[in-house]
Amino acid sequence: MATNRRRNTTPYSTYGSVAYAPTYDGSAVRAPRREEELYRTPAPQPKKPVRRHERARVEVRQAGAVAPFAVVGFLAVAVFAVMLVTSYAQLTMANDEMVSLRRQLFELKVENTTLSAQYEKVFDLATIQEAVGDTMVKPTGEQVVYIDLSAPDTVTVYEGSSALSGLSSLVEGIKGLFGGIIEYFR
Repeated sequence: MATNRRRNTTPYSTYGSVAYAPTYDGSAVRAPRREEELYRTPAPQPKKPVRRHERARVEVRQAGAVAPFAVVGFLAVAVFAVMLVTSYAQLTMANDEMVSLRRQLFELKVENTTLSAQYEKVFDLATIQEAVGDTMVKPTGEQVVYIDLSAPDTVTVYEGSSALSGLSSLVEGIKGLFGGIIEYFR
């Protein structure tokens, strides 16, 4: 591969202000040329003495006082963790109960269908008339009662106990919470 290189025709190979001073004697330190760098041998490194590795001293500071706010915070976190565990346990129990109730509902629907079919088989007006004979008569107009359900529904709820005040309801709620926690661990 031939490349055209421009040959430097000047007797000096520097640039800048020194390039215009042909009387420069080269007393400044010059950079080594590429050819000189290839053949230069590295200078021997002086041997370093081998030092033994010493374990660093550990300084222990004195234990400080425990902040009461930190203790209260840890207790609050512990209470919330217990409440979370109990709520998950209650949720698991409720889901298990829901699955068993759905299974029971399905079984009851199947049984209802079977019993309804058996009832329809047994209910035959001609067979009943033959079994009873002439004693069975159709109801008269005065025996038929019609119920009018066009009025809106109303409901009245009677409470057996009086409503709790705010503080007593809070105390009852806390008692119920701790009662639930105690029941869970029994």
